[in-house]
Amino acid sequence: MLLIKIGGIQNAIPAVIAMLMVLIYNLADTFFIGQTHDAYQVAAVSLATPVFLIFMSVGSIFGIGGTSVIARALGEGKEEYSKKVCSFCMWSCVGIGIVLTILMLVFMDKILVLIGASPETWKFTKTYLIIVSFSGVFAIISSCFSNILRAEGQAGKA
Repeated sequence: MLLIKIGGIQNAIPAVIAMLMVLIYNLADTFFIGQTHDAYQVAAVSLATPVFLIFMSVGSIFGIGGTSVIARALGEGKEEYSKKVCSFCMWSCVGIGIVLTILMLVFMDKILVLIGASPETWKFTKTYLIIVSFSGVFAIISSCFSNILRAEGQAGKA
């Protein structure tokens, strides 16, 4: 029983740290943009954050789902199958990331309306979302593989 508790802690701590990194990323953006003393630019970062979190959640979907399948496969000694699942997760993240990037760029104005960008924050939010869009594939892959590494027992690397 103690071994299970220790193993849980070894997996939980890196997962919590990964979640905190997303928060720190947002705080860093807000801090550095806050140095401009322009409230509209700070508002733009806040408006764009939910869109960034959508990318992260897509990665979590593949990461957590893939983790389940990979962990069971490794437990059954099916290492080749676990590699195929890992590869599927990787390429699915790349494909969906590209599709989401294209959709965000095509529907940018509608997304800006949906998230509540005002005429004052429109330009700043759009610029920030374009940057987020192009980095979306990498955010998805990072989110996915943090979970997969934990499933493979490499929580420290995640």
